[in-house]
Amino acid sequence: MTKARLFEPFFTTKEMGRGTGLGLAMVYGAVKQNNGFINVYSEVGNGTTFRIYLPEATAQPSEVKMQLYCHL
Repeated sequence: MTKARLFEPFFTTKEMGRGTGLGLAMVYGAVKQNNGFINVYSEVGNGTTFRIYLPEATAQPSEVKMQLYCHL
């Protein structure tokens, strides 16, 4: 059940008052916005591994910077 709700905003397994549950939701949003995906592997007693995959960049950093300025 926890894995199914992992990226929901405000979902947390921590006790009340510790954390907001926004961290993974924000990461998920940024990754999806950039046409990527996240692979989650979890094993009870061993922990969890997150692998983030993003497409290869095709523009040079100076080109990206110029595009960001144009959108402001």
